[in-house]
Amino acid sequence: MTEIQDLPVPLHDAKLLLEDLACVCGTLSEIMTAWRRAMPWRPELPLNSLTALQDTTRQLAADIAAAGRAGPRQGPALSVAERFSVLKGAIADARATTCAPGTAEAGDRRLWELLSAAVQRAETQFADLTPDLPATG
Repeated sequence: MTEIQDLPVPLHDAKLLLEDLACVCGTLSEIMTAWRRAMPWRPELPLNSLTALQDTTRQLAADIAAAGRAGPRQGPALSVAERFSVLKGAIADARATTCAPGTAEAGDRRLWELLSAAVQRAETQFADLTPDLPATG
């Protein structure tokens, strides 16, 4: 398990953050479904990249939940803020696969908008829980 260094709040205070991360995972599942349906025309779509994003998001949520139960730990792990930044970058890369100018439609454009909104809500919840930390980029 990756340790969380910067979430010194009880688990019940992180409930909305965890719900938003669950929404991210669910929306990624919907995007995977759209990509599977588009596979005959877009065989290059990397479903494994979406699976990796889901795994990363689930691990982040699990680590936040564990930190909320046990209190913050110390260690060399990336902070939640850094992990949000990495996750956002990976999502942007995956989104560019089907939403970049000149790419064929995969039926996922609105889903990416929902995903972006869920990530933004999660970041806002995190910022509200940790007002003394610098904002993610």
